[in-house]
This record gives sequence, C-alpha cells and structure tokens, in this order.
Amino acid sequence: MTDAVVKTAVHLAAAFNAKLIFVHVASPDADFDAGQLRSDVSRQGVALEMHSARHALQKIEIDCKSAGVDAKALLVRGSSLRGNPIRKILQEISRLKPDLIVLGSHGHGLIHDVLMGSTSAAVIHKAACPVLVVPARKRPPRGKRPAQIT
Repeated sequence: MTDAVVKTAVHLAAAFNAKLIFVHVASPDADFDAGQLRSDVSRQGVALEMHSARHALQKIEIDCKSAGVDAKALLVRGSSLRGNPIRKILQEISRLKPDLIVLGSHGHGLIHDVLMGSTSAAVIHKAACPVLVVPARKRPPRGKRPAQIT
C-alpha cells in the first residue's frame, strides 16, 4: 500500500466524514509449493514478513485516527493462487460492502498486465461500487505537466 493511496483515501474520508477500511492481502502462499515451504524460504522469514505488514498497517490506522479519520486496517491471507490477491480482494469487497474502493496501480505497464493480469482491472470489472485507482508513478512537477484538454 503506497503513501499515495493512503493519502488519497484519507483525504476523501476526511472530506466526506467516511470510515476507512484498509485491506492488505498478504500472499505467503507464494512461499509454499504444493503445501510445503519452499527450500529457499524460511518460516522465520515468512513470519517476519507478516509481522512487518501487520506493523505497517497498525501505523496507518494510528496515523489516520490521529488525523481524525475513523480507520481500521486488516491483514488478510491471500488465496492459494501463488501470490495472486485478486480473489481475496474480491471476497473482502463482497464481505465489507464498501461505498468506494481506493487502490493503487503498480504501474507495471501494458505488457505485464496482458501477461499477468491487472489487479486494478479485475477489481474495476467485478466491484459493485466505484473504484478509484491511484497511479504508482509520481506526477511531473506543475510546470512540466502536459497541457490539459478542456
């Protein structure tokens, strides 16, 4: 979860007095092969990664609450699709029934999206509510932006 996604979500929540629910899908299943821990991965490493993700989410939740925004952060385990979080994200959307989804685009590019699929595209096509995608790439400085067509 990038700072841009968090900042955008907090800004919107503050403007509309809305509650935020941050969902991070951890994909430890990518560290397993046929139910067995891969030889190049340690249980300690997996546990450390989960602990780090949990800590980062707790910090986001605390920062939001300090800014006066009602927020909850959830760490959920991904599906067995070798690190593919789409199914789990869609399950959480179905369970939580949000009014708006804010998610980040990793900006991998068209080739990656065609070959690997785009989480953003899958959520956009299957979500029952509006989806706001925050680009991963930083915008150019004001003076360097291309002209906008109005």
